[in-house]
Amino acid sequence: MYPVKRIHLTLVTALMFLCSGTVLFGGIHTLRKGETLYGLARQYKTSVAQLKSHNGIRDHRSLQIGQRIKIPGSSSRSTSSTKTTSSYPSSSVGRGKTVVIDAGHGGKDWGAYRGGVKESYLNMKVAGKLEYYLKRHGYRVVMTRRSDSFLSLSRRASIANRYRNAIFVSIHFNATRNTWVRGAETFYAGAAGRQLASSIHRELASKCQMKNRGVRFARFSVLVQTKCPAVLVECGFISNPSERARCVTSSFQTTAAQAIAEGIRKYRWR
Repeated sequence: MYPVKRIHLTLVTALMFLCSGTVLFGGIHTLRKGETLYGLARQYKTSVAQLKSHNGIRDHRSLQIGQRIKIPGSSSRSTSSTKTTSSYPSSSVGRGKTVVIDAGHGGKDWGAYRGGVKESYLNMKVAGKLEYYLKRHGYRVVMTRRSDSFLSLSRRASIANRYRNAIFVSIHFNATRNTWVRGAETFYAGAAGRQLASSIHRELASKCQMKNRGVRFARFSVLVQTKCPAVLVECGFISNPSERARCVTSSFQTTAAQAIAEGIRKYRWR
């Protein structure tokens, strides 16, 4: 049993941690102005490589003030981390079902480009988060790309056509010359795709609190060449300055991924 004096010092130390905003290993650090991965690595006695790997960070220049950084370690998780996990508990609802996630564009094909933001980069960010949430639901997940690489449209469709009991979800962000246009829209090419698109779009427009531009028919190559139910999700317009400011944030990308995952979960598989 600890002496009374030692217990007192332990409590004081704990209070100092709470007041300073510092988190213990295994917790979450909210990024502040001027902080870097190098500084966090020194503070928590880890490495920059571990921080990048643990958080799925490819480019340190993409860090933003207010972004939550998971600290590698084995101690108990922070309150915010626990809340996220409890909202999306692991389940087996997706067992035996495959979701092919297609992060649109990539490599030499940037897709839309506005205000220094590449659509291909945003597509990959949402796709990676979507993979995480789908796996928690027990789905088998296949990614058409995991890096900034170029794939032809026919190649993307052929990847999806390898799998049985599968659906294909292509992630995109939109752009137009009219900078006032905003909102989310989801495209399909077949009857099964329409049902999937409706399920996903309902969740996306609601959870992201975006203008609902509806579910639309389109004969995009990745939709008509794919044999399984397929949709193309436009998560917002980066040509709209205010919407672009939301789209580049980690919080929006997480919400969009969660919404798409929920739409997939509610979709009635045949």
